[in-house]
Amino acid sequence: MVELVDYASEYALDLPARLQAGDVFAVSAVLIGIYLAVLIINKLSGLIIFFLKKIFLLTIVSLAFYQFMTTLIDKVGVEGFTNDTIVFGVAGLIAGFLAFVIALYAAFTTLKPKGDEKTEQVDEKSRALMEMMSLKTLKDDKSIGAVLTYLVIAQFGVFSSKTIAAPNETVGMWFFAVFMVAAFAFIKQGYQDFRKGVSHFVLATVVGVILSVVLGHFWGGYELSILASTKYFASDSLVALVTGLAVSLFMGSKS
Repeated sequence: MVELVDYASEYALDLPARLQAGDVFAVSAVLIGIYLAVLIINKLSGLIIFFLKKIFLLTIVSLAFYQFMTTLIDKVGVEGFTNDTIVFGVAGLIAGFLAFVIALYAAFTTLKPKGDEKTEQVDEKSRALMEMMSLKTLKDDKSIGAVLTYLVIAQFGVFSSKTIAAPNETVGMWFFAVFMVAAFAFIKQGYQDFRKGVSHFVLATVVGVILSVVLGHFWGGYELSILASTKYFASDSLVALVTGLAVSLFMGSKS
């Protein structure tokens, strides 16, 4: 636990440089932290807080998409159009475009009366699996389809930017454990439907772990033997997982 505190202190001191370098994790942490501080202080009206949330999400998604595009162009320039650059390039482009459109649409809909917004909500209980990623569903930025879309582009963004992983597995495990406890506390406080929030978070965690391993290997250059061991907790894959889950949680909260 002491090592975790030391790691957090060192990261905080290096935060300005991380922000200037476009570190997606650092930018996400700062923006979400600002939002939570504003929410706690509660000196702003609910409408302004809601609008800030949407704008911050749009900023995070736009930065992640930009970092991914920059890295994709560099990879194609160096490696050419390989199977990896084509497959993951297309996947990242689709996820990034969808996430940007959803975030932009959500930001503009903050100007609508809340009564109109409720009429557009999709009934989670009646949604079939094939409808999960439909355009109608994705219009709702709290739907599971939108959650997973944000998760994907956030992870692509982390692997495409310069970030700092935990110095060792122990610190990484503590960091992940603290995050998980905080995540469930946030769901309890920030979600109207706790059970729905938990179900979304569990699904996002499962998908996020798998995605972080796949991207860590094919996009981040880690050996599978590393990602399949406790060394995972000292890799960029853990940073990508936590960032994706944090953005997804932030997006799905009731405020």
